Amino acid sequence: MGESPDAFETLLATLLWEGYALYPYTSGAAKNSTPTPFGIVYPAPYAATNAGARESLTLRGLAVAGPGAPLAAEVRFLQSSGARHEAEERRVAFAACPLAELALQPREQAFAQGGLQAALRLSAEELAPERYAVDLRVENTTPFGTRDASRGEALESSLLSTLPFLLLGEGRFASPLDEGAALRSENTFPVLATEHDDVLLGATIMLPEHPQIAPESRGDLFDGTEIEEALLLHVLALSDDERASIERDDPAVRAMIERAAAATPAEILALHGRMTLSDPHSEEASR
Repeated sequence: MGESPDAFETLLATLLWEGYALYPYTSGAAKNSTPTPFGIVYPAPYAATNAGARESLTLRGLAVAGPGAPLAAEVRFLQSSGARHEAEERRVAFAACPLAELALQPREQAFAQGGLQAALRLSAEELAPERYAVDLRVENTTPFGTRDASRGEALESSLLSTLPFLLLGEGRFASPLDEGAALRSENTFPVLATEHDDVLLGATIMLPEHPQIAPESRGDLFDGTEIEEALLLHVLALSDDERASIERDDPAVRAMIERAAAATPAEILALHGRMTLSDPHSEEASR
């Protein structure tokens, strides 16, 4: 991987928990009645009768690499784990396989845990020498007989905050904005996730290429791609009753409150913004 594995893991963790809980961070709040509103793969019967709901996602990209280049893949998502505002992280991985082999024989896996079921498929197609179209498909196969179920009920049988990504051992991925634009992904937003373009990530929200989490970030706030300074100030403004409610609720939310409460004034001020000053005349002279 081109950049620090820790940097990519930080990005994944931030996106995975994005939107999981929103201010005021209590399970009784209307905003928190359905955790993680992004990257959802619904059960098929629910998706069939609800506009905008999808029962699958497909990450597609163009690998600029030779036939022996190894391609690995992984899918991370959250699974609802109880009546309260709680979820568990899940992972399904495909071991690295040469592109030429994937073109001949796609790889398939099944996920089944806690009543949730999914089918995953990794494939490749040679388009031209050192040009392979690669697909990672995730389909929700959970039995779900209630066609008129509420969204909350459907989320209990859904993959939440689904993050598929592809990793090339050799070569690079073409930008989804340029060469790879014709290979349209479905229900996910493809982005080059590392500086060497060896990881293609299907994000839950639209991101710029080579996204990074600011080093000033205070860790998981469930909204790490937004304005963390405001979020910290909101947390510090919670009432005693709200904090007591949080102590009884989701452990992940409770841990976030503890991290936020421990922030010093200097750390909060550091989130206010960053400015880099430079001399445009010096920059022009150095070219």
